[in-house]
Amino acid sequence: MILIGVPTYFYLKGEYEKFESTQKLELNNYMLMLEKKISNIKHDELYELPLSFLYDYFIYDANKNLIFGTKKYEKISFERFEYFKDGKFYQISHLDTNDLGGAFLVVSKEFMDDEILVKMSIIALTLVLFVFISLYFVFKSTIEPLQKANMYLDRFFNDAMHELKTPLGVISINLEMLEEKIGKTKEIQRALNGLKGLNTIYDDIEYLIKHKRVEYTKEYLDFSLFLNQRIEFFDDVAVTKGIIFELAIENEIFINFNKIELQRIIDNTISNAIKYSHKNGKVIVSLENFENRVVFRVKDFGIGIKDKVAVFKRYIKEDSIKGGFGIGLSIVKAICDKNGVEIKLDTQYGEGSEFSYIFKNSLNQTS
Repeated sequence: MILIGVPTYFYLKGEYEKFESTQKLELNNYMLMLEKKISNIKHDELYELPLSFLYDYFIYDANKNLIFGTKKYEKISFERFEYFKDGKFYQISHLDTNDLGGAFLVVSKEFMDDEILVKMSIIALTLVLFVFISLYFVFKSTIEPLQKANMYLDRFFNDAMHELKTPLGVISINLEMLEEKIGKTKEIQRALNGLKGLNTIYDDIEYLIKHKRVEYTKEYLDFSLFLNQRIEFFDDVAVTKGIIFELAIENEIFINFNKIELQRIIDNTISNAIKYSHKNGKVIVSLENFENRVVFRVKDFGIGIKDKVAVFKRYIKEDSIKGGFGIGLSIVKAICDKNGVEIKLDTQYGEGSEFSYIFKNSLNQTS
């Protein structure tokens, strides 16, 4: 736009100056014609002076008294012989001796810029169209490869997630069968815990891929029952670190929520509490119905959080040694914002953290 705009500006400026000079030249030619007429006319032949729709002129004597004018009155400045005022060009000349007794001739012409404005408008419109069309083709040529790459990447992730689901299921079934045959061992328990961690990451990535295309419909859920089931899922992972769950879960608390999204909130919060807790510690999980609001809390006594804001941003992790991709809490934040769930974080670095989720659409069992 700079490369096009700068030359265009100077071109239009030159055209304007050229147009102005042309009109001044026309005014000067008309004045010369009038001077010739005035020098040959008799006093009683004023009616023979020409009239024009484009020009006005006035004849003054030596004392600058008006002798003749195409208009009754127009204030004339005799300080300069050429000037521009109120949208008009004025030229003043000294007349040769004539029968009318005229000493000064003043000729004026309106500066008619319609022509140059039309030309400028056409050029501006042409430039806008040119820039718009150019940007369209540049954008199209740039975005098409990105769209194709995004489509291939999206297809790859969908295929990869589909292919991963089967082996994860096979590993889980075989580990459980092996546990039944030889009993619980540390090795099998570690493998099962690692598999549960993989399942949590798998569910997070699957949600990230699908959440913009899949409509997660809400349903009538027994939050109390579902929360106990998810705690049971993580119980073996907690045991390997010597962590115990301290539960304060009220029974028969119901909410209207999507089950997959609720699982992402529960799983990510509890798994982080276990991950960042010290060995042989405890995690307090509570659920209560308070003033027609469901409050879900998870409190740990681990390392705490330095930055309460950054922890909810994607790919941000407080401790890179603990593993993971730093996407869990960003997913939780997005789900809560979408569903109007308020998040409260109370943390003290080195002493632990408490995550509270306040659900505003609580339901009673009888509703």
